[in-house]
Amino acid sequence: MFIQGVGALLIVSATTFAGYAFFAKDKYRLKELGEIERGILLMKNQISYLGTPLAQLLDEISWKIEGVAGLAFQEIASRMEERQGNSADEIWESTWVELGKKSYLTAVDLNELMAFGRTLGFLEKEQQEGSMDMLLHYLREVEERINKRLDKNGRLYFSMGVLGGLLMVITLL
Repeated sequence: MFIQGVGALLIVSATTFAGYAFFAKDKYRLKELGEIERGILLMKNQISYLGTPLAQLLDEISWKIEGVAGLAFQEIASRMEERQGNSADEIWESTWVELGKKSYLTAVDLNELMAFGRTLGFLEKEQQEGSMDMLLHYLREVEERINKRLDKNGRLYFSMGVLGGLLMVITLL
């Protein structure tokens, strides 16, 4: 009887944790998108008003943002300074491909980032600002959708985990 109780408790705990994992995945993705948005806003301001070289600019931004976005900006800046790669867009793309595997970003998010990266280094200032505006619009739109989904489904994930665990326990007993 005691072993059955412990088993039931473990099942309910595991399924509740699985529900939390679904919730946390979206929450972490939202945080990463927010950090990328912050980095792009900082980049836009620096390009618009100061005209700082891209490698130096990305290095400065990497110290101001956290997570995968900060690592990506730092890696891109160091590769540009070391001249690893043919162009800024190739460095941008290869870095996000590598670091995208370690993040909660989706393939669509990474494609949008890579599309933005193709504009780095060769467009005029106004065109580059327009490209940044398009990326910022995408990021804000996705963040809004994720926030709505978390508000709507946040408790649902936990509840489904608990109820799924209880269903399994009842079925097994």
